[in-house]
Amino acid sequence: MRESNTGVRMKKFAIGLLALVSVSAMAQDRVSKFDKNGDSKVDFAELTSSCEVKKGLFAKADKDSDGVLTNSEMRQARAYLFDKCNKEEKNA
Repeated sequence: MRESNTGVRMKKFAIGLLALVSVSAMAQDRVSKFDKNGDSKVDFAELTSSCEVKKGLFAKADKDSDGVLTNSEMRQARAYLFDKCNKEEKNA
């Protein structure tokens, strides 16, 4: 039996939604891992208490320049910021 276009579109939508939720959950895990004061954001002091990161790298991740990283900023920064932190933790 051949699947209808609507069925195919629904499957693609469900897969996309699941991927989006998974990425958001991973970003929240990063926030909770580094967020020491419970404000759901990570500032430079909180981040550097767990791993060594240069201020310029933090500033690159802080897209709105408010001095803290949100879920969205942490999700975008994962490749160049949090991979470095994870490597340092494994070596510790």
